[in-house]
Order: sequence, then C-alpha cells, then structure tokens
Amino acid sequence: MVSQSSVASGVRRVEALRGEQLIEFENKSNENKKNKEKDISIQISSLKNEMEALKVNPNYNENLTTIDNLKNLTKQFDQEKVKIIIKDKNKNKITDSKVENFILRKQLIIDLPSKELRNIVDQGKKEIKNGVIIACSTFDGKIGVAVGVTDKLTKKFDAVKLVKEAAEILGGKGGGGRKDFAQAGGANKDKIEVVFESLSKNLS
Repeated sequence: MVSQSSVASGVRRVEALRGEQLIEFENKSNENKKNKEKDISIQISSLKNEMEALKVNPNYNENLTTIDNLKNLTKQFDQEKVKIIIKDKNKNKITDSKVENFILRKQLIIDLPSKELRNIVDQGKKEIKNGVIIACSTFDGKIGVAVGVTDKLTKKFDAVKLVKEAAEILGGKGGGGRKDFAQAGGANKDKIEVVFESLSKNLS
C-alpha cells in the first residue's frame, strides 16, 4: 500500500503497487533513506569537529539513532556557544549602577538567541540580589528584550509594563510575563540604547 484517503463517509481509497512498480518504489525508498542517513552522518561529523575545535568533548551515544544523536549534539553545541558568548566581555556587556537603594543592571548580549534571556535574567537576579535587570540580545537580525525585577521591588516596579515600553521602542509588539519577569522582541537594534535610557528614567 502506498497511500489511503477518504472518498466519502465510510468509503476509503487505497492505492497500492505490485510487481515491478513495487520493486522500483521500494528501491527508491531505500535509496532516499540511505541518502538521508548519509546527510545526518555528515552533519554529526561536522558538529563533532566544531565542538572539538572549542575543546569540548562531544557526548555521542552509540545506542541512539543517528537523528537522535544529531539532536543531542546540536543541543550540546548550542549550549557551549552560549557559555562562550556569556564569558566574552566584548559580546556580553554589563553595566551596573546604584539607583536609590537597589542595583540597576543594563546588559547587552550579542549573538545570543532570545530564548536564553530568561536564564540570563535569573542569573543576574542572584548576582545583584536586589534590583532590576534590563537585558537585550541580538541574534540573526532580531532583538530580544527581557526585564527582571527582584522580589522586594515587584510592589514598586512591573516588568510587564517596562518590557512593553521597550518593545514599542524597538519596533516590536506586545510583550508578556509577570511582575518579576517579562520578555518581548523587536527589530531595530539602533534603538537598544534608547531602551536603556528610557527604562532607566522610569526607575529613577
């Protein structure tokens, strides 16, 4: 059987092959499968080389399928790249300043996917203990922005309101979360400094 579909209520159409057609179909399917496996193996080899260049030992599991190993290695590689970016002061720029009785952290991270901003803000909260974090990231032409407010300051500041203002400045829309953490996106990287300045005024 090649395929089946519904023709009418209670009636289905079944398409099948036989003889030479079936043999040809199976041969083509097997060839496609081999080509796909070959492509995956090439990707795995490339990832291993890139990780070794970063002096990271790839965690390859012989008991997994090639596609699962590709997924795992891709995840490992992405995690290592994030670690390297965070350690690079040219790409992870942090400015802490004292505002009244709390710390205001402005942080710009270059080449960091916006999905990583939550971890950045959570770690930042632990470091500053009492304060507000405005974190922006750039990646593939897109801008991510996140605002974190430590627990004691959530009665005074709302991360959702702050991040919505940031999104509007960056040419994005919306933004959501909670009073202690909110995130949004934008497209205008030239406005990142404007975001820092504008939100800083709201916190003074």
